[in-house]
Amino acid sequence: MVPGAHGPGGGDLTDGKGKKVLVIDADQEFSDQLKEALEGAGYVVDQAYTSKQGLNKLEFFQPDLIVLEVLLEENDSGFLLAKEIRKHPIFGKVPIFMLTAVAEKTGGKFSMEEDGYWMKVDDFADKPLPTEEILARVEKL
Repeated sequence: MVPGAHGPGGGDLTDGKGKKVLVIDADQEFSDQLKEALEGAGYVVDQAYTSKQGLNKLEFFQPDLIVLEVLLEENDSGFLLAKEIRKHPIFGKVPIFMLTAVAEKTGGKFSMEEDGYWMKVDDFADKPLPTEEILARVEKL
């Protein structure tokens, strides 16, 4: 991003202050913990627990960043949602950080190096990930 750039939600993308983060994760307990950590770091956070809720909140919340789980309604719902978001005329360029338990729950292994071209995300990490690492990755996006 260029200095002084703003995301669709208006957050200043150069320092993270006021940056809006939409967390889309069916695991409500994890989502609540992540929301608390992000808010503690100065982010404005909203949550969705399904793909449909996530799409609806895009319009309403207008995030600067999306943290997305693969495992929503189905084992691949997050991948499909990321592709749908990328097609959106306004939110298609919003960074997506896929933070997922897919490897732990299904045994499927994914990486940005090998799978990033089709996942349509800007960063990818397996859960569990230390809070400090999550915050560092969010800050980079």
